[in-house]
Amino acid sequence: MRCLGLLFFLVCVVTSARAYHVLCVFPVPSRSHNSLGKGVVDALLGAGHEVTWATPFPPKEPTKGLKIIDVSATISLGQMIDMHQVRNDIPGIVKIKTFATNITRLSLSIPALQQAVISGKYDAVVTESFFNDAEAGYGAVLQVPWIMLSGVSVMPPLEAIVDEVRSVTTIPLMFNNAPIPMGFWDRLINIIIYSAMAIFQRLNRPKTAALYESIFAPLAAARGVTLPPFEEALYNVSLVFVNSHPVFTPPMSLSPNIVEIGGYHINPETPPLPKDLQQLLDSSSQGVVYFSMGSVLKSSRLSERTRREILEVFGSIPQTVLWKFEEELKDLPKNVIVRSWMPQSSILAHPNVKVFITHGGLLSILETLHYGVPILAVPVFGDQPSNADRAVRSGFAKSIQYKPDMAKDMKVALNDMLSNDSYYKRARYLSKVFGDKVVPPAKLISHYVKVAIETKGAYHLRSKSLLYPWYQRWLVDIIAALLLACLAVYVVARRVLCYLWTSVNGGDNKIKVKKN
Repeated sequence: MRCLGLLFFLVCVVTSARAYHVLCVFPVPSRSHNSLGKGVVDALLGAGHEVTWATPFPPKEPTKGLKIIDVSATISLGQMIDMHQVRNDIPGIVKIKTFATNITRLSLSIPALQQAVISGKYDAVVTESFFNDAEAGYGAVLQVPWIMLSGVSVMPPLEAIVDEVRSVTTIPLMFNNAPIPMGFWDRLINIIIYSAMAIFQRLNRPKTAALYESIFAPLAAARGVTLPPFEEALYNVSLVFVNSHPVFTPPMSLSPNIVEIGGYHINPETPPLPKDLQQLLDSSSQGVVYFSMGSVLKSSRLSERTRREILEVFGSIPQTVLWKFEEELKDLPKNVIVRSWMPQSSILAHPNVKVFITHGGLLSILETLHYGVPILAVPVFGDQPSNADRAVRSGFAKSIQYKPDMAKDMKVALNDMLSNDSYYKRARYLSKVFGDKVVPPAKLISHYVKVAIETKGAYHLRSKSLLYPWYQRWLVDIIAALLLACLAVYVVARRVLCYLWTSVNGGDNKIKVKKN
């Protein structure tokens, strides 16, 4: 009987911990965006789920429970766009949106991904929010909970999909590097930027809907399901994972189905350094400066003059310098080590690293917060300028402008940071706050994905704001009704008073006539 009881208990445990099958689609041809996808995939695999992952960078080693869909064809699109030339203006945004549209088209032309959408059996689908709302079609065709991942903090276009836009009046937008609280002119700029974004989004909506229909209607027909209208699919978001943390991103009023998982891509067990780098960093008694412009921006695109001037700056300091550079450099100073690839997390974890020179991408900044390293930011485009400005205000960074003659500014800023330990102390304090989490982000991912699947869409977490039309959310009908009521009272009161006035005055005139 005891054996039967134990067997029954084990069966209950196994059936209660059911493994689900999740499709993760992350086709953006960038190592940093691939890290976003890998973080989600690792969290789900760690919870015992099966994952099918569409990625342009397939892992070399097989993993239990993981099936790979190779979409490396999208890498060719990344080679066609020069991120050094992209700016935070309308032409720059249009260029990125075109880039994102081409990624969606090309990835869904790959037979393996097409087959996954047509005949695959999944319990949920996860996609990245990257300038293309047409990818709402994944959830619409598969008819499973659609979960989005935002690699940056919540922006109004994403906020508008799941809730009322509440942040514009209090939180500076990505392109508005304003302090908090914002003054009148900063809030006015915020409203102007938001209005321009909303108008651009609305004007572009028919084109996005047409893309949605052209790509996903044939897939829905092949699967034997009816494709819902674009607007219906777009607003049917079960969850949004956001790669933000309140220690760096301003706290916002968020709907319960928006979950902050900042730093989830960071391995809780930092991989060891290669032996040669370990020995080099251990022996660098003066400290180490690490320089990397990320995976999208290539240091090799710097002009020959800029490279030479930066090397002169590095050669003038006593610290060891590690520079992630994609090409071989000659005539290096003795203290400068150049490699095409650097194990960034493992380097930042070393106690001798004093400053990290970075482009200011959010993943890099979250890693510096995790490991407690101050940064010298050289932002270029996208969220990088606002990230850099926010880091400066937080006290653990300095920022310089990305330009051909930036070496002079780099030297001044670098010498200040190496001689002033306030940046390092502030970074260590923020690292302590950043690491103080009740639940690791990976656990949040697996938990909420499970909730979305088992509740068939996590409707209990969704904001009810979008159930109302805009004029009801903004109380236009209530205000109009009150104004009409006030107008009616005014009209009635005016007529009553006029009647009374006429009656009184008319009565006096009659009396006067009789007396005369």
